[in-house]
Amino acid sequence: MKRLSTILMSLILSGALLFSGCQSSTDDTDDNDDSTAKIQVTVVTDATWPPFEYVNEQTHAIEGFDIDLMKAIAEKGNLEVTFQNVAWDALLAGLATGQYKVAISSITINAERAEKWLFSDPYFNAGQMVCVQKNNTTILSHNDLTGKKVAAQTGTTGFIEAQKIEGATVKSYDEIGLAFQDLMNGQIDAVICDTPVAIDYVNANPDKIKKVGTAFTDEFYGISVAKGQTEILARINQGLAAVIADGTFDQLVAKWNLNP
Repeated sequence: MKRLSTILMSLILSGALLFSGCQSSTDDTDDNDDSTAKIQVTVVTDATWPPFEYVNEQTHAIEGFDIDLMKAIAEKGNLEVTFQNVAWDALLAGLATGQYKVAISSITINAERAEKWLFSDPYFNAGQMVCVQKNNTTILSHNDLTGKKVAAQTGTTGFIEAQKIEGATVKSYDEIGLAFQDLMNGQIDAVICDTPVAIDYVNANPDKIKKVGTAFTDEFYGISVAKGQTEILARINQGLAAVIADGTFDQLVAKWNLNP
């Protein structure tokens, strides 16, 4: 199997992803036009989505794959970044209005979002996965969710997919961890979320929950950039390409146990 970084580099070089950040509007402007000066930027994230972004309970620091990746990109792209924890709905709204310039938060690239802000080149493919209680023998894939109580995080592509299931009762949560808690308590039948997140929760609770079937969508994460911030976007794409090329990306994938 090809390494994830090789696949991503092919996508970047070929421009295969329709909604890549290179599609910036000709009306976009940027306050920073000195390509030699380091740009300081606050990067927002909804730190409730391990192993990509979460708050360390001991240190209270924001950690995760996305955080490490953004730091590496910043070093290669001549950016200076700090991180701010922002609730998901507020993060999306703030990007659309320009309140926030940059967000990295397991954000799937899609057409609707690409109309509201810019996206970097893709950096991770994380399709939707179904998780159920360990002793469940009737749900074997997403095709078995008709008539079931299905949970997902509000505003995510998992929630969008859940709403497509005919006859399912869909419950939304502000945090995916709350959905998994209800699953383990038997209050719902299944959780739909991104594959690496599903795997992380299953690994942490192997005696209570399990994943079923395979990922039933193809979804690419991208770093979100407010419209008008084309210089920042260019530096992010430059940094992303560099960390993929020099092996840093593969090292982070291994560190956070995200190998496909």
